[in-house]
Amino acid sequence: MNNNHAIYAQCQSLKLDGFLPILETDDFSDKTHLEFLSELLSAQCSLNTERKITRLTKQAKLKFTDVYLDELDYTLYPSLKVNQVKQLAECSWVSTNKNIIIIGATGTGKTSLACRLAQAVICNQQSVLFYRLSHLLLELVAADKEGELMKLLKKLSRIDVLIIDDWGNALMDKNERHLLFELIECREQKGSLLITSQYPVSAWHETFGNETIADSVLDRIVHNSHKICLKGESIRKVLAERGGDV
Repeated sequence: MNNNHAIYAQCQSLKLDGFLPILETDDFSDKTHLEFLSELLSAQCSLNTERKITRLTKQAKLKFTDVYLDELDYTLYPSLKVNQVKQLAECSWVSTNKNIIIIGATGTGKTSLACRLAQAVICNQQSVLFYRLSHLLLELVAADKEGELMKLLKKLSRIDVLIIDDWGNALMDKNERHLLFELIECREQKGSLLITSQYPVSAWHETFGNETIADSVLDRIVHNSHKICLKGESIRKVLAERGGDV
């Protein structure tokens, strides 16, 4: 390793930053060439994974960025099934293009739970993008007016998990429900949805204002979904009574 400085410079040039800490130790005389190469490659793979997760986290635009499933306090989610959460944390639902629907009253932790599940997906090196339904509709309408709808639909169809928060909070007009249908149809069998709503699925038809489109959209979502129903008191209220942070 007499050319250590030259190798170090070449690694920097090739952006093999994972190699550098190992080269700096100068403690590899007792390793075979293959052992040393394996150590270098493992370090680079770990660094690449860390960078990818950081990039995916930033791109996801989650409402809550510092919540994780392994920190979940189940006493705040009395109706949540531990085994179901563990199963969903494995992310096989993403690989099979299934959806998750989280239903619960205001304050029961729907959005927080969605973000925790999203972090598990990101740690699995799969992409996530968070929207409130109202903001998603605004973006679809704007793209349609600017002639950029197909570009946006193509972008959204590449996301592994699209989170739609606050589903059903407002009635949709004719154009909005048409655009939402286009998005759901475009993503069918290409990715998963993670939907939160204050309203039971049986009440979702009302927000569309059109039974035919409602049936078409919901048929593509509901029958291919894992369902979570959150019950109990407002988490904010419980934490306030405990004297903890919300």
